[in-house]
Amino acid sequence: MEKRAFPFRIEYIFMLIAAFFWALGHPLGKIVLRTVHPFQLGAVNLIAGFLSLLIYLTLAGRLRDVFKISRRDFFSSLFLGVFGFFSYQIFTFSALSRIPASMNAVLISTNVVFITIFSAIFLKEKIFFYRIIGIIIAFAGVIFVTFNAGFTLNSGVNLTGCLFSMSAVISFALYSVFGKHVLSRNDPLTVATLALFSGAVLLTIFTASSVGFQQLYEADAYIWIIMVLLGATMIGIAYPLYFTCLKRMPASHVSIYIYMTPVFAVILSLIILKESFSWLFWLGGAFVLSGIILSSIFNRN
Repeated sequence: MEKRAFPFRIEYIFMLIAAFFWALGHPLGKIVLRTVHPFQLGAVNLIAGFLSLLIYLTLAGRLRDVFKISRRDFFSSLFLGVFGFFSYQIFTFSALSRIPASMNAVLISTNVVFITIFSAIFLKEKIFFYRIIGIIIAFAGVIFVTFNAGFTLNSGVNLTGCLFSMSAVISFALYSVFGKHVLSRNDPLTVATLALFSGAVLLTIFTASSVGFQQLYEADAYIWIIMVLLGATMIGIAYPLYFTCLKRMPASHVSIYIYMTPVFAVILSLIILKESFSWLFWLGGAFVLSGIILSSIFNRN
């Protein structure tokens, strides 16, 4: 019997689930932010995510791997939490409180482009022709998405929110680039767990000393349910699924499914939040998606 060209693999379902959970964080996070402060949501998200990962590692018999990591990589992983989780959560939820969820999702997706740029700057990796074209296209898309209501400063666009969103992108890109050597020497999920722990501790302390937790105390039960579910799904479920697929499949195959995250996020935001945009947003979104695909798939001249 002739073998099918594209045999079914359970990993494809895993990646779609991970992309869906990452996307769901944008519209549901927007709903939560009507009640609580971005810092508070970020702190609960990280704590719930860390506890979920801890449960997963324990059940999978991999918790001991956290303590097998070298001392140098242990502290390096904790430091990575400053970029990958602490500042990222602050920026992305601060952005989400100011701009539409769909817009934030599209802007956040450009982290692939910034990883390419920072890898060239800090790791001296070459940027090939197609990647340069992809970067240009993606940045053009960012401009269209940001100024979808018109190319003027008084068009109603919250530029502070867009700046926060791009700051989150830069923060996660720095996490990926600075952590490249640590991630290559160790299990990425172990590194992420340690980084998540430090990020959760730092953000909890920062929240307590800045805005406090009063709004969390007063929040309804359904707000708490959403916050805990976001941490458990976006981190506790999506991360293990992603890293499992990364071990079993080429990174280029896995990355294609990550591109579904902004697509899912826009669809979910349209359904849940009833968001609407001008044609410039859709054009910009197409540019961003095309740009990040070119930036990450084509790695040869």
